[in-house]
Amino acid sequence: MKHPRTDFPHLQRHGYEDAGFNDVLAEQLRRAPYLLASMFLHAALAFFIAGILLISREEEEMPVIQVEAAPPPPIVEDPPPPPPPIEPPTVEPAEPTLDPVDLESEPTADDPLPDEATSLKNSPFDNPDGENVLGLGGPPGGPSGGGGRGRGATPATEEAVLLGLKWLRDHQTDDGYWDSHDFMHMDRYLDQPPSDGSGNEVNDVGVTGLAMLAFLGRGNDITEGMFSQQIRAGVGWLNRMQNTESGLYGEGVGTPTLYNHSIATLAMGEAGFRTRSPLFQRSLVRAVSCIADARNPYQAWRYSMRPEGDNDTSITGWMVFALKSAQNAGTLVSKDNFDGALDWFNQMTDPSSGRTGYAIGEGGGRGGLPSRQRIYLEKFPPHKSEALTAVSLLCRIFMTDTEKVSDWKDHPDYELLRKQADLILKTPPVWDEEGGSCDMYYWYYATFAMNQWGGKHWKVWKKAIERALVPNQRRGADNFTGSWDPVGPWGADGGRVYSTAICTLILEVYYRYARVLGAR
Repeated sequence: MKHPRTDFPHLQRHGYEDAGFNDVLAEQLRRAPYLLASMFLHAALAFFIAGILLISREEEEMPVIQVEAAPPPPIVEDPPPPPPPIEPPTVEPAEPTLDPVDLESEPTADDPLPDEATSLKNSPFDNPDGENVLGLGGPPGGPSGGGGRGRGATPATEEAVLLGLKWLRDHQTDDGYWDSHDFMHMDRYLDQPPSDGSGNEVNDVGVTGLAMLAFLGRGNDITEGMFSQQIRAGVGWLNRMQNTESGLYGEGVGTPTLYNHSIATLAMGEAGFRTRSPLFQRSLVRAVSCIADARNPYQAWRYSMRPEGDNDTSITGWMVFALKSAQNAGTLVSKDNFDGALDWFNQMTDPSSGRTGYAIGEGGGRGGLPSRQRIYLEKFPPHKSEALTAVSLLCRIFMTDTEKVSDWKDHPDYELLRKQADLILKTPPVWDEEGGSCDMYYWYYATFAMNQWGGKHWKVWKKAIERALVPNQRRGADNFTGSWDPVGPWGADGGRVYSTAICTLILEVYYRYARVLGAR
């Protein structure tokens, strides 16, 4: 069968215009290898492309497997240790946090004073508990504190005390201390001239202690009294100022360092004695340790924090009272401290006159006159003061063993004590700035010594000290009212805060301490 030529147009293009079916078949067979190769090649290419697409799809559709971290191994706790033995709680000294008192009322001479019967009944002579551990004779301010008209205080002396305390109250800083140099920044009357009489700021710790003693001396403490807030603030500041390693109150400032520390310790001891609070014990233990470390072996003290072999009567006197005060508050104090002080006083006292000198090689040594800074030798002549004799007498009185001595005439050193009292009486207090007889430091020790000695010595001295202090207290409605001018050989160092605090303390002699051996 023949197909029209038009059925195979491609053969016709190659010259097979007349070709039949067989010819066409032969031609296709001849080309079959090439078709097969082409088909194979296209099939392989198709499989390759399909494989790529399949792999890409599988990668796109492969799920992401998130593997969580394995849980931590269980914590195996050690068995709890056995409980420690129960020990008594330790009370840390801290600034007292007590309720404030109302200070709106002004202390004046119109404040009620205890009547004579009450004063006698509550005076430090009456000590029903028989408490006289240290020879201090009774608590500061008496068992109930307050006034002391039954022991000789008068309305005039009590008014002076209250005005002095008011001035000190008004010039305490917000931090609780008294600023020797810049106290006038606390002046109350801004429309009046500022108060003057700056001291040296290195004495801030010491004058703060004196101011606190003045408040304590009138029966105030950290919980009771018109001025309890001032005492609380002062106690808190001294606690903050104490070095917990050395026990020192304040910083090392040269010569005043141990003066500051001893007076601060005395104040903290009296505050602790009145309250019997454990609040003070840690602080006092440190303070006493500091004093013991500074003492020369078998003797007394000088200016150094570590023993150097030098001693002097002035600093030793403050140390004796600081240790007595701490001991009275419940702190353990070695008897060696008092034995060493007494040995030093004996070494420096002339047995023929009773006068006690300042230091070996200074002020004439044994039996010498009081020490003075060179610039004050002419202005405040040493022969117008028996300050160190008064220190020696008062310390001997307060170190008396009252279990063995019941009357001064039974004292083993009675003759020496009498000579010292006579010597002091020959140099009474006179407020004479031009004549150079003002010495508040001397008057402080002598007033307490003569009060303890009693008899005619005290009667004469009492009149003289009241004449010297009461009329010379600043009065009026200004920033000076209640204070005393800082005259005397140590006024420039302590300033108006020092002079006001120590004069107030002097006028509190009637009730600050009980007499060690009672009235004579």
